[in-house]
Amino acid sequence: MDTATPDGRTRVFLSYSRKDSDFVHWLAAELTGRGCVADFDQSTADPSNVDTGISAEDAWWARLEEMITLADVVVFVVSPDSARSPICDEEIAFAQNLGKRIIPVLCRPIDFATAPPRLSALNIKISFVDSDNTADHLARLHSAIQLDVTWLRTGARLLSAARRWDASGRLDDGLPRGSEQSDAEDWAARRPTSAPEHSDLVLDFLAAGRSAEARRRTIGEIEKARYLELVGLMRVFLEEELKVRESIPLSDHYGVALEQQTEIALLRGLLHLENTWHPEPAVHVESTGAVQGYSLVFQFPCCGRTVRDFHTGRDDSPSQFRPGGCTPVPDEIQYEYQAPVNPFHSALIARYREATRQNPGCSWR
Repeated sequence: MDTATPDGRTRVFLSYSRKDSDFVHWLAAELTGRGCVADFDQSTADPSNVDTGISAEDAWWARLEEMITLADVVVFVVSPDSARSPICDEEIAFAQNLGKRIIPVLCRPIDFATAPPRLSALNIKISFVDSDNTADHLARLHSAIQLDVTWLRTGARLLSAARRWDASGRLDDGLPRGSEQSDAEDWAARRPTSAPEHSDLVLDFLAAGRSAEARRRTIGEIEKARYLELVGLMRVFLEEELKVRESIPLSDHYGVALEQQTEIALLRGLLHLENTWHPEPAVHVESTGAVQGYSLVFQFPCCGRTVRDFHTGRDDSPSQFRPGGCTPVPDEIQYEYQAPVNPFHSALIARYREATRQNPGCSWR
C-alpha cells in the first residue's frame, strides 16, 4: 500500500492521552492547515474514517498498527497522562520497532525524573507549555516533520511492503525485483543521520531481495552458458543439415515444397543467421489439408505473423527463432562461432559430413 496521500501530503500519526484531546484536535487542525494529514483515533477530518481515524468496523489495535505503519512520522504528545498511558507506550514501542521517526512535543509539564524509560530516552525540543510562542513552536514542529519527507515516504512504502512479505510467509513473490531492489538499496544507503536505524524487518526484506536477485542472475548466467555450449556443439551439424536441405530441389507438389521451405527456415532460425526471433509463443489458428501438406498454421501474437509447421501438435508452439522474426536477438545472447578443437568433436563432424555426402536421405528430419 502506498503511504503517500493522493495529493502528496505528509502523513502524521498523533500518539496521545485522551486527557489531552482538546490539544490534539487543535494540533491536528494546525498541521492540516500546513499541508499535513493528521491521523489519530478520534480524527474527524474523514467522516467515514476510511483514510484517517478508526471506524466502528475496525479492529481497534490492528487499525492503530496500520495507521502507524502508513505514517511518514509519529508525533508523541507528552503529558503526565500520556507518560503513564500503557497504550501510548505500546504505540511508541510499535513505532520504534518499525524504525519510524518519532517527534515528542510537550503539551503539559511532567517530572522527567519519574518518566518511563521509553519516554525519557526521547529528546523533547518542542514545547507548547509556553503559549506565548505557539506560532514559533508550530513552525519548528512543521519543519521537523517535513525533514527529507521523500526519503521517509519511501521508507514507509518499503516498510508496508516488508510487512506484507512477512505476513505472507516471506515468499520470494513479495520481494522487490530489478530496479525496485536497487532503488531500495539506494534508499537504505541514504539514511539521514537524524533518522532511526532501519528496522530488522526492513533489513531482512532488503537482504532477501538481494539474495533473490543474485539467484536470478546466477540462473540466467547458467542458462545462457548452457545455451551457448549447446549451440557450439550443435551448430556445425545444423550447418551441414542446412547445406543438405538447400541442395535438394524443391518438390513439384505445393505442400511438400512448402514443408521443405519451412524446414530450411527452421534451420536458419536455429542458427540465428538473421538474429531475429518472436518473443511470444505462437498459437494454433487452423489446420490445412492434403493439398497444403497437412500443416498446422500458427500465429505469433507479438506481431500477428502466421507460420506453418508440419511436425508439432496444435498445443506445441513452433520455434520462435525464425527468419523475419519481429524482434532482434539481444547482442548478449548472439553466438559467435569458433571452430571446434576437440578431436572427438571434429571426428563426429567428419563422419556426419561423409554420411550426408554419400546419402543425403539420411539427414535429420
